[in-house]
Amino acid sequence: MSIKQVTVFGGSGFVGRAIVQALALEGYQIRIAVRRPELADSVTTAGDVGQIMLMRTNIRMPQSVAAAIAGSQAVVNATGVFFQRGRQRFQSVHVEGAKAIGAAAIAAGIERLIHISGIGADSQASRSPFIRSKGEGERAIIAGYETATILRPSVVFGPNDQVFNRLAGLAAKAPFVPVIGSGKARVQPVFVSDVGAAVAAVLRRPDTVKTVFELGGPRIYTYRELAALVLHEIDRDKAIVGIPAGLMKLAAFFAEFLPVPPLTRDQIDLMLVDTIVRPGAPSLQTLGIQPTAAESILPMYLDRYRIGGRYNQHAPA
Repeated sequence: MSIKQVTVFGGSGFVGRAIVQALALEGYQIRIAVRRPELADSVTTAGDVGQIMLMRTNIRMPQSVAAAIAGSQAVVNATGVFFQRGRQRFQSVHVEGAKAIGAAAIAAGIERLIHISGIGADSQASRSPFIRSKGEGERAIIAGYETATILRPSVVFGPNDQVFNRLAGLAAKAPFVPVIGSGKARVQPVFVSDVGAAVAAVLRRPDTVKTVFELGGPRIYTYRELAALVLHEIDRDKAIVGIPAGLMKLAAFFAEFLPVPPLTRDQIDLMLVDTIVRPGAPSLQTLGIQPTAAESILPMYLDRYRIGGRYNQHAPA
């Protein structure tokens, strides 16, 4: 069976949009399964007229998931939440949602299933509830659809990212740039478009079934080095100061009461451990994709944090 239509769960999110764009370029018909399609109209402009369709879907309801999959030959699960609110819990989205998607894919005879997880996903070892739920989600997908392909990105960057924009915002306003603890934990940022390209590459290659790919960029940084990179890009000279994790968690505890918290305790836990591709793990290069360097992309969207913006004649080249 040739793949003509792909259902993308979470296709209106940061990573999901890049996946939709990559699949649209490949000529697939795309169905985007989202909770609130009225807020996702802009995603349909990634393809030709009629190529991308929005469908209201609740992954907590198996019949809704089955309806979103019907008629497709491939499914991508890019759902995820970074903080818990109401019914949007790590367990319900990352685990129960994955379980429902895997079961529906089997029942519908879906040819390919791709699940977006994260480097370090571990259902037992991690102290982060977020990462544990990601690991449990992987297990739920495999239990329901054993030939699934899993993609584990490192920290994902791009114009609407969480990491570089947050650092640049702090650097522009605060007297110093804070990092968690010593700031020596390592990270391998991956460009969001490279994640989308990886999904398209996996669909082209039948030999990628039952494989876990770890997606990282071409360079490994410490979080302190990331802060220095951001300061360079926005042309600001400020100190980088390590803040004890316990103190940051206390601040994050209160921040979590905000409608959209700028930082959570889970995110702090993530920034205390390495998030890098394991040596020898299948990667972007395995898929024939040359990872994009952060330095080549950051100037395109961090310029707004410079004094004078992109027209600042003293901005870094």
